[in-house]
Amino acid sequence: MASGHRWNTVGDEFVRLLIAEYQTGGEVHWPTVIAAAGCLTGETVLMTHEARMPESGVVDNPRVSEFMHDGEVKTRTIWGYSAAIATQAFNVDPDTLPSYRHVILQLGTQLRPASFPALDVPLHLVPHDTPMNAGPRLRRRLHEIATKDGIHGNDSAFALATAMMKMIGSAQYLGIRDLTSLALQSCVAGSRFAPLIEVIDPRTTGIVESNTPAAVAAPQNGDAPPIPAAAIVAAALSDHAALGFGKRR
Repeated sequence: MASGHRWNTVGDEFVRLLIAEYQTGGEVHWPTVIAAAGCLTGETVLMTHEARMPESGVVDNPRVSEFMHDGEVKTRTIWGYSAAIATQAFNVDPDTLPSYRHVILQLGTQLRPASFPALDVPLHLVPHDTPMNAGPRLRRRLHEIATKDGIHGNDSAFALATAMMKMIGSAQYLGIRDLTSLALQSCVAGSRFAPLIEVIDPRTTGIVESNTPAAVAAPQNGDAPPIPAAAIVAAALSDHAALGFGKRR
């Protein structure tokens, strides 16, 4: 498995793709794109470790659970890796984050109408589109980027988690802890429910957009996306040996 450096560099490419895909009128609603990145992270883990995918419903795979959370070295799981970055880069108390088991129980075995996971987040952090739509919207292009950069499967999931944490840093005025909670829940949803084949019309979700400011100007003319916290996340990843990120077999 690639090192934290590879996840960091490929994560930057994923950030650019996600921001370009989710901008509306030159702005990005951060909770929506962060939840999408989380769902893609979980979906990537699911599709890497589950060969027989049902058309719909919950997928309970021990290998997926191990890679998401239950592995012996927690920082070599998606959950532990993301929580470690939140702690190292943004001083989030890990005890204030939801537990993996609580999220599993909360999500249950059925998606809400229009495939919206049962996310437990403040109203102003409710995504404007179901995170499950991120798969049919972006999985092909994510695969193309990952293949070009020579990564796949588990490494792609870690690179997506890295992108997710970088975007959380950019939206920290909305609350790092709550955004991290949103992201982790979305990761679990992506890893637990069968991926969507086609995009669901966001207008069928019944989600009302909040008036709380939650957007920033999207990149113009190919400029780099506004991720001021990227250096902080990169610094945390540069110390991956001390944090136990390292390589995973």
